[in-house]
Amino acid sequence: VIHYINKLKDKNHMIISLDMEKAFDKIQHPFMIKVLGRSGIQGPYLNMIKAIYSKPVANIKVNGEKLEAIPLKSGTRQGCPLSPYLFNIVLEVLARAIPQQKEIKEIQFGK
Repeated sequence: VIHYINKLKDKNHMIISLDMEKAFDKIQHPFMIKVLGRSGIQGPYLNMIKAIYSKPVANIKVNGEKLEAIPLKSGTRQGCPLSPYLFNIVLEVLARAIPQQKEIKEIQFGK
C-alpha cells in the first residue's frame, strides 16, 4: 500500500495506523461532553451522559477493606452499553479533524 501511494502523482493521501490498546481509557470526560454537545446530542440525553461522567470514581478493595475512592478524569465506563457509541463519536470527530491539517508528520496520544 505504501509503495502504491508513493507512486501516485496526487500526493494528497494519508495512511493512518492506530494502536487502539486501552483507547477507551484515554478519552477525557470534558472533551467527550464537548464533542457530544457539538455533535447534536442535547437535552435529556446529554444530561444523562453528563450525570454518568460528572464525578466518576474508582473504588478499590484490598484484603476486603475499601480504600479511599480515586477520582477518574478519563475513560469510558467498562461494561456500559453506551461506551462503544461514545468512543465512536469522539473518534469520528478526531478523524474528521485530521484531513483539515495541511501537513501532519505524527500524532501521538498517551505514551
